[in-house]
Amino acid sequence: MKVLIPLLLALSFATPAGALEAIGEIRANLDGEELNWKVLRQDDGSAMVQITDIGPLTMIELHALGDGSISIGLIFHGKPSGDTPPAGLTIEIRPDRGALAGAVWESEDESPQMSIDLLDLEDERRIQANFSATLCRRDAPDDCRDVEGRIDTSLGAGP
Repeated sequence: MKVLIPLLLALSFATPAGALEAIGEIRANLDGEELNWKVLRQDDGSAMVQITDIGPLTMIELHALGDGSISIGLIFHGKPSGDTPPAGLTIEIRPDRGALAGAVWESEDESPQMSIDLLDLEDERRIQANFSATLCRRDAPDDCRDVEGRIDTSLGAGP
């Protein structure tokens, strides 16, 4: 029974071959461990990217899979641009290989930093940026590691 439940869960999340397309990537070095993830889009056009406008704020959420998973959340005041760093930035990494696997590493106390080379929400719908942060284990907050990385991805189809 213990084997059957994970097997059924895995089968329920299975996606037909060819149904996912990589539209970008996120790379990072977490305490010396090189990790890579792909931002994916499904055949129906939906992507692992969400852009939400709430009043004067714009939120961009990126999710990617590969060496585990990564989630990056950005909050901008006013219209986002590459000239202005995000007002809020969160990073969460769940590596599935190497010495850091099995833990959730997240930004908490110290705010992550990001330098944006390209951010276009209208025409090209793309983000290219470098980020750095100190991430701590969710289950052991005193265990913190440095991460540096690069985002280069499409932001999916227009609204």
